[in-house]
Amino acid sequence: MNTEKILKYFIWIGLIGICFIPLLVRSNYYFPFIVPKTLAFRIIVEVLFLAFLGLAVLKKEYRSKINLVLVLFFLYLITVFLSSALAGTFQLSFWSNNERSEGLLLMVHLFLFLLILSNFLRRIKDWMLLFEFSFLSSLFVSYIALGQHLNWSWLIESSGGARLASTLGNAGYVAGYLIFNIFFGLILFFFKESKYLSWFRTYYILGILLQVFVVFNTLTRGGIIALGFSIFVLICYFIFYHSKSNKLIRNSGIAVLLLVAVFGSFLFLNKEASWVKENNVLERLTSISSKAVTAQNRLMTWNSAYQGFKEKPILGYGYENFYQVFDKYFNPGIYRHAGSVVWFDRAHNMVFDRLITGGFAGLFLYLALLFAPLYYLWKRFIKKKENKNYLMPMVFTLVMLAYFIQNLFIFEALVTYIPLFIVLAFLSQFCPNYFEKFSQAKKPYLILLIISIIIFLPVFFSVNVRLASANKGLIDAMIKTQKKETEASYTQFVKVIEMNTPYNQEYRQHFAEFVTGSINSNLVDSNWQKKAALEIVQEFDKQIEEKPKSARNYLMFMRFLNKAYQFNVEWLNKSLDLGQKAAQISSTRPQLYNEMAYSQIYLGKYYQSIGDIEKANQVFNQAVINTEKALALNNQVMESYTNVIMILFAVDQNDKVQIYLDKMDEIGINYHREDVLERMINSAIYAKDYNWALKFNKELTEIVPDKPDYWINLALSYAYLGQKEKAIEVAGKIKEFGGEYAEQSDLFIQDVLSGKFR
Repeated sequence: MNTEKILKYFIWIGLIGICFIPLLVRSNYYFPFIVPKTLAFRIIVEVLFLAFLGLAVLKKEYRSKINLVLVLFFLYLITVFLSSALAGTFQLSFWSNNERSEGLLLMVHLFLFLLILSNFLRRIKDWMLLFEFSFLSSLFVSYIALGQHLNWSWLIESSGGARLASTLGNAGYVAGYLIFNIFFGLILFFFKESKYLSWFRTYYILGILLQVFVVFNTLTRGGIIALGFSIFVLICYFIFYHSKSNKLIRNSGIAVLLLVAVFGSFLFLNKEASWVKENNVLERLTSISSKAVTAQNRLMTWNSAYQGFKEKPILGYGYENFYQVFDKYFNPGIYRHAGSVVWFDRAHNMVFDRLITGGFAGLFLYLALLFAPLYYLWKRFIKKKENKNYLMPMVFTLVMLAYFIQNLFIFEALVTYIPLFIVLAFLSQFCPNYFEKFSQAKKPYLILLIISIIIFLPVFFSVNVRLASANKGLIDAMIKTQKKETEASYTQFVKVIEMNTPYNQEYRQHFAEFVTGSINSNLVDSNWQKKAALEIVQEFDKQIEEKPKSARNYLMFMRFLNKAYQFNVEWLNKSLDLGQKAAQISSTRPQLYNEMAYSQIYLGKYYQSIGDIEKANQVFNQAVINTEKALALNNQVMESYTNVIMILFAVDQNDKVQIYLDKMDEIGINYHREDVLERMINSAIYAKDYNWALKFNKELTEIVPDKPDYWINLALSYAYLGQKEKAIEVAGKIKEFGGEYAEQSDLFIQDVLSGKFR
């Protein structure tokens, strides 16, 4: 076998391997659904590029045709590289992070992937073979998703719960990935040539139906809308053009559309019915509303993106810098409760994401990349006039429209980029070529091959091996933490961070969480805790130096300092300084003001302990001001009210508590809940305000009458207030719980009668 054939087989194996990357999941990686796929893709593309250059040196026909698609994507790359360099955070833009694994690094690899595909695959049967393998891979993804739907215990559980995430880890990615492959199945159904065509067509139809089922059960509204729209247009194309003379197809198509219209109308008219509410897919579809929380969050995020775009309209902020815009124009309405998702690194909208990463220039080039090739595809088929069969351009137009529609509500990932670039490479075959004389010369390929061979191993280890080693090292540290091997875990975290990879931002965060959990732990002594805390402070200083425009970094640092100030009270002043800087970056984040208030409470307590009452009162008053600032930003958040109330207790301004309770009642915020009342009771008891403790405990025993601890707290409140008869009366109720509670009640009554509680 000659060298040319070996290289061709090698490239084919690599391309087929890329088709099956969506199935790759490794639990020993941090972000197991993302990182292993990205590493595999980068490694395969790097090796394939060497093989492709070898082919180009050997045979002229494999030398690149510089087509329109390659030119547009190359110009897009130049644009985003420039915008990222001007943004001042080029390292982050280039490397991205583990969670996204995108950045400019992935864009470069996608360009090489596009270059290989568009110049290696020349015949339609080659493209059909690649579509075949992609479709087969998508069936495996669908079977796993089906198993998740049927609760097959031996399969990987869906990370999306009821929303099927398969091996992709995200239901939205599953929908986007399968939509491409549904259309690949249609292409194969209509255009594959085989003597077993009837069998193949049965296989394709069943596969398509399975994937449609899975897409709907991802419960991804954008994906469902995109797929539904595309299918609707395709059916209309068959009814009114392609098969209008075939009565069976035409009438069947019309019947299907009518049934869908009738069922859709009936569904929305009965959206409150139990049979709709109890079905995840139907409930998800009928709950589409601009007033829904998800929709509101999207709209507020898009507005933040738009405000940022107006500041840098031409080139934008560079890759991975959406957080800067989101911080600066953060809408406090997104913060609805303590568990709200308030850190977005994507706009969840292709248009706004591209406007932020590359400005108007980047958006224009990216949309041109998606849709300009379709013009040349249609032009070719219209020019041929072969029975006026436009099925192929129609299918590829619909797949690009579906991709665009879905990505108005989500963002891209490698698993959707792979089929997208397969489509773009296929469409490039119909586009004009440029610089043919230069692209066909042998010398540039030979020079590039020599350079690539020289740098291959250094790039391979620095881009892939080292990053993979640090990533797996983090998992090792986290496993040691779970096993309570505290010192070994600490050593492993330090080892990972000392590798100094571009992903230290994420690793430091986990290191800090580990040390925070170790403080006040019985597993290690105080000297070890202090040493670990000092290490985290140094690492957080580096964290902010590397990414100084991230409000999240400042807030994480503040939270750590508020947990660890026992080792150095000056860390509270440092926390306040960080809070002021963070507020300049993101002035509308309530969490920042609440965290500053906590620092001021701890600092005020310290001043009280050393007898500086005047200073303590000044700091306490500032704490109240900060919590009220947080509340003013969004007065619909229960946590903000309870924070104010808890701090009022802490600073001995209990007379103002009722104002905030009344306000919550007035606007319909239900604080009459076990978890909220418990927090306020604890604050009142800590402040030794037993009148408020009594009020809250009374309500708590009415809400949860079967928990003896709440009755005990109520009895203690009466006792400390000197209401002996009431305390004894409640103690009698506690006795009814029996067992040890009866004995404790008798002892408590004796203590009350003896005057112990004063």
